[in-house]
Amino acid sequence: MKIEEAIRADFYFNEIRMSDEFMVVPGLSEEAIIGVTTMQKWRIKLDFENDTVIIDLKINKFILKEFK
Repeated sequence: MKIEEAIRADFYFNEIRMSDEFMVVPGLSEEAIIGVTTMQKWRIKLDFENDTVIIDLKINKFILKEFK
């Protein structure tokens, strides 16, 4: 696998805008893969028992205000 580029991009989950850096890797089976660093930054948790994603709305508002 050879990574030659990285981009900063916004992404949305349940109408919540988040932003992070993504590495561009040709030929992946998925359009984007959210890694552990992004999940920790935005406090995204996976609930495997209920097959859901949990996002802490308070931290998202705080981080977005800090960036402005």
